[in-house]
Amino acid sequence: MSLINVVSACGAVGSAVVGGVYANFSARVMPRLASLPDAEAIETMQRFNRQALELPFTTFFFGSAVASAWSVVHGLRTQERTAGDWVCTAGGALYLAGWVMTIVYNVPRNNRLADVAAGTAEGSQVWHMYLDEWTSANSVRAVLTLLGAVGLGAGTVMRILSDRQ
Repeated sequence: MSLINVVSACGAVGSAVVGGVYANFSARVMPRLASLPDAEAIETMQRFNRQALELPFTTFFFGSAVASAWSVVHGLRTQERTAGDWVCTAGGALYLAGWVMTIVYNVPRNNRLADVAAGTAEGSQVWHMYLDEWTSANSVRAVLTLLGAVGLGAGTVMRILSDRQ
């Protein structure tokens, strides 16, 4: 198997893991937190956000970005592109769109939530804004990231099959 196929396959797996985490948060974690008292929900989410900066999540988050960027660059620089190259390029671009969204939209909201004290009026106000804004954006990045995983995976399989012909 070629190096680019190994990189794209790793990107597909990593993207699926990251997308699964995002989807789980939107579908299960955030609705559960919304049912808790504000102070408890804030403290729990603050703890989740601190843990997201640790291994293994950061390995998948940043590793998938590197693999996706590599797949995009490869797809754009390859002279004789196959359908698999195009699909991998699109998959990598979709993951990177979700990655950028995380950095420019979700992380600032995480930082804002980290700055408030649970059990205060300001904390409750920020929490309710966070619940709406962050969860909606999280759902979008879950879709982008999971579509990226599908594109990277399908494109890799397509390239492998076309190499065998």
